[in-house]
Amino acid sequence: MKSKNGSRKWIFLWLLIPVGICFLIGVPSYFNHQVIETAVDGCEKIGGEVNLEKDILAFHWSFSCEKD
Repeated sequence: MKSKNGSRKWIFLWLLIPVGICFLIGVPSYFNHQVIETAVDGCEKIGGEVNLEKDILAFHWSFSCEKD
């Protein structure tokens, strides 16, 4: 017969894994969005035209600022 304590550890582990995965995806995405926002603000401040391409989580992105 399994103990309740051992079952609780497995339940906790299986609940912790998705939270950890979300954290590992969310943190870099958040900071990439912050960097992109700062770059866009800087480009607009100097009167440049922003060219930005990114995916939904901002893991892959390219940025350029063109000023005439």
